[in-house]
Amino acid sequence: MNRLVRGIRISGSQAGFTLAKFLGAVCVISLGLVAVGAGFATAIQGFETSRLEMTATFLAEQRLEQVRATALGNSLVGCTGFANITAACFPAQRYASVTNPPSYRSTVMITDYMVNGIIARKRVDVEVFYRPIVARGALATERSVRLSTVITNHT
Repeated sequence: MNRLVRGIRISGSQAGFTLAKFLGAVCVISLGLVAVGAGFATAIQGFETSRLEMTATFLAEQRLEQVRATALGNSLVGCTGFANITAACFPAQRYASVTNPPSYRSTVMITDYMVNGIIARKRVDVEVFYRPIVARGALATERSVRLSTVITNHT
């Protein structure tokens, strides 16, 4: 049975979508939108993790620069000079004690290397810890960034 609609002949069985086809299309589109939404959530979490790690790296570099500056100072003044690069001059920082971002903590480990009974080099390891936020706002296990350098006595 053919009908004439505005000058175009359309077969009765092909006149439009059936309810089943419409519901199928809605389901396919819905699944696609859910997948895109999950992709956005994953991307946002990745950006946040990257930001936290970049901040931790910056804080570790900043702490290393403090140690290097100490090495260049006069050893007669407290906590300056090569001889005063010690754990006592660079104590561990707890969470909320780091000045600007309070969600980080750091440790400084100093290892002395002796040459002919004299401390000739010091290895300085700075580790900055942070807790990234994962899905639903829960805190993940603590992560860290570690930077190392060797400082030599030039006297």
